[in-house]
Amino acid sequence: MISRTFFRFNTTNTISAETDDESVLDEAVALCGRYEQLLSRVDPASELYRLNHAEGRPTRVAPELAAFVETALRYCREVDGAFDVTMGSTTRLWDFKARRIPTPADVADALQHVDYRTVHVDGETVTLRDPQAHIDLGGIAKGYIADGILALLRERGVSHALVNLGGNVAVAGGKPDGSAWSIGIRKPLPSHELPLLDSFATLAVRDGSVVTSGIYERAFEQDGTLFHHILDPRTGFPAHTDVLSATVVAPTSLDADGYTTALVIMGADRALAFAEQHPSLEAVVVANEGDVLATSGIGTEVPFQLLT
Repeated sequence: MISRTFFRFNTTNTISAETDDESVLDEAVALCGRYEQLLSRVDPASELYRLNHAEGRPTRVAPELAAFVETALRYCREVDGAFDVTMGSTTRLWDFKARRIPTPADVADALQHVDYRTVHVDGETVTLRDPQAHIDLGGIAKGYIADGILALLRERGVSHALVNLGGNVAVAGGKPDGSAWSIGIRKPLPSHELPLLDSFATLAVRDGSVVTSGIYERAFEQDGTLFHHILDPRTGFPAHTDVLSATVVAPTSLDADGYTTALVIMGADRALAFAEQHPSLEAVVVANEGDVLATSGIGTEVPFQLLT
């Protein structure tokens, strides 16, 4: 196994693969750069930025972006808007690093432009029927990218690989020795309060992805209130539920990433019921009282085994 660690997507990423060809990892890192040029909402050179600033005009975009937007809309529909790709008008009001909290009036104004149903995809043409709508794919992009990296590695003859995009983990083929990859589920506490790789449980996965969303990162406390980055599309403010973190295990990283945020917003009971209704998904939810809840397949079915 050889590895490459690099900074991209505002986080530290690692790609590991069983290969003797360093150029394969070079190609994978370069692919990440191409994805950023495609999907960044803040880079004026990106395709998504151009779409967001088209003022409602039908816009011909790269075929890959159009297809991905259409896919993202499917996730929005499946969770009844608990995840909404048009939250960009609201998310850009918040700055969790600078501890900037928007006014309720500004949030209310931005929420008028949050509705994934106003996005229309026709082939390679995407239209934001609301000229002030703003697509933000950050809640699902890393899953799409991780799957793309694994696909590239497979095309280059790699049988065993691990991709970690800032905690969004996707693996292929198990370890070279034939064992499953061990992927930790971290304790729901801020990184600065945890030793590196401090987990409360481990998942054994040969092929698939594990993604966790929680209210503990990109968060701050002010006047006794916790403000975190998982915003509820119904309110424009941090979701207030009984979930500290939700981990989704799925065959693809797109599925794992596409559902985690919505599960936090749904609350524990609805989140577990939703995951149980989707045969390809398993979930581990940490509730705010410290209870750890999991779907029926966790710990009993290969390839997702919970090792406490």
